[in-house]
Amino acid sequence: MGRQARGTPSALLGVGVMLITAASAPAVARTSGSEQFHGGLLVSGAAGKRTVVGSVIAMSGVFTGVGRIVERANRPGDSDKVSRDDLVFAAGTLHIVNLDRGKMSLAINRRTCTATFKVGKTTTVAGGTGRFAAASGTFTGAVSGSGVARRKPDGSCDSNHPPLVEITTVTGTGRLTF
Repeated sequence: MGRQARGTPSALLGVGVMLITAASAPAVARTSGSEQFHGGLLVSGAAGKRTVVGSVIAMSGVFTGVGRIVERANRPGDSDKVSRDDLVFAAGTLHIVNLDRGKMSLAINRRTCTATFKVGKTTTVAGGTGRFAAASGTFTGAVSGSGVARRKPDGSCDSNHPPLVEITTVTGTGRLTF
């Protein structure tokens, strides 16, 4: 019994040194570097409201993964030039805020009721979940796409309702830290 008592202070000292060393070590090293993304959305307006039917996002660089895009509602105070999305991956979700850069180009063919559009975007990463809980970053890119409008009873194109179908592509390059 006396022998165990003499070894106990040494063991406690060893545990204390390990705890101090662990406490002074950095938590988890953050990863930072170049990143690019490419993705798209397929949207239907056939039921009279805009519904995302499918989406995909592929990222490569400091993080490589394939996931999906989830459109989010704007917050009070967001301007008309802002949109919000979540990029959902198995490792976690990136919350992003997109800001229009410049004026959107829009071409409408009134004979076929088709439209094409393109607008530059600056995308800011505003945290996330899982692996991306403390994520940050900025990307420069564009959103482009095409759609088919429904027709009014007189045969003209209806611009007051969502397109029957819309195909949108998104691209961007920048830096990501997580």
